[in-house]
Amino acid sequence: MTPEHTKLNMGCGFNKLNDHWNVDSFAKCNPDQVLDLEITPWPYDDNFFDKINANNVLEHLGQDPNVFTNIIKEMYRVSKDQSEWYIQVPHHRCDLFWDDYTHVRVLTPKTFRMFDQKTNFESIAKKLSDSTFGLYHGVDLEVVDVTYNMVGYWLQQQQDGMIGSKELDIKLNTLSNVCESVNIFIKIHKPGRFEDWAKTQQG
Repeated sequence: MTPEHTKLNMGCGFNKLNDHWNVDSFAKCNPDQVLDLEITPWPYDDNFFDKINANNVLEHLGQDPNVFTNIIKEMYRVSKDQSEWYIQVPHHRCDLFWDDYTHVRVLTPKTFRMFDQKTNFESIAKKLSDSTFGLYHGVDLEVVDVTYNMVGYWLQQQQDGMIGSKELDIKLNTLSNVCESVNIFIKIHKPGRFEDWAKTQQG
């Protein structure tokens, strides 16, 4: 089945998007295509999609780390160069993450930065211990922007001038239930930036 749109909505559930190819493994939500995202390869050509939307779905997929890695690699394979990913995941310090027993892993912006080859190069140069998944798996994701959907109480505290942005950031990184979810905007680089880095090392 050839998708009718070049925008992919992964795990759409009942939240289908116009002008997107909506896929889900649950047939009763009537997606454009019933698809188990954990089974790869997906039935799409290389470099087909110019946008992928993954709204509260990736935390449900790939309890086996190898399966999750294959999902990221598959997302990359079917994406065009400079395509955009819009990902939302629950914040790992929010009860909303722990309430759902089908959540199989925590995902943070740094998870995706480990697939950023430029970041991988910098980690190597600095002799850091960060995983360089982008180089391991031939994937190159650039995390362009990250925004946090704050719990209403803390958002109201900031809006009322009770706390400043710096204090709110400290609470975000130390307390539970400050943020409900995280939006991560990613841009795809194809080919990856490994060759450019390798050339600088040869010089």
